Amino acid sequence: MFADEAPEVTATVISYDNYVTILDEETLKAWIAKLEKAPVFAFDTETDSLDNISANLVGLSFAIEPGVAAYIPVAHDYLDAPDQISRERALELLKPLLEDEKALKVGQNLKYDRGILANYGIELRGIAFDTMLESYILNSVAGRHDMDSLAERWLKPQNHHFEEIAGKGKNQTDL
Repeated sequence: MFADEAPEVTATVISYDNYVTILDEETLKAWIAKLEKAPVFAFDTETDSLDNISANLVGLSFAIEPGVAAYIPVAHDYLDAPDQISRERALELLKPLLEDEKALKVGQNLKYDRGILANYGIELRGIAFDTMLESYILNSVAGRHDMDSLAERWLKPQNHHFEEIAGKGKNQTDL
């Protein structure tokens, strides 16, 4: 089926009550246990640059079903930033899960995330699905295949682009 032939989808209202920010090791360990039990989970890295060679990991996000997700800040550095798990400790705890081929992961542009994790000595395994690759395979001439473009094309949300939050070029704010 080509993108132009896809049936129209109606939006589902999702509650954000089960979205958590993980700031301590105990909560992270509990979430790792949830992820290990999930048949598949979504995964993403948050960085301070789009260049995976020089980017620093500032956070990781996970979702196990619609409306159930977690964000782990590991290097947020701004006035009144909350105490966080160190990047090194968070990655130490997450490494077995991220390298487990049987723990199936989905994401957007996982090649980028794989490169980021490789910078920290983690080999991302168990990649089950990448929405960027799928978009390209289904319709390579559709234009851009980044998350914002796909969301605008398929979900029509009021989306905030990375540059709107962090700025652009010399005016980009460190996260």
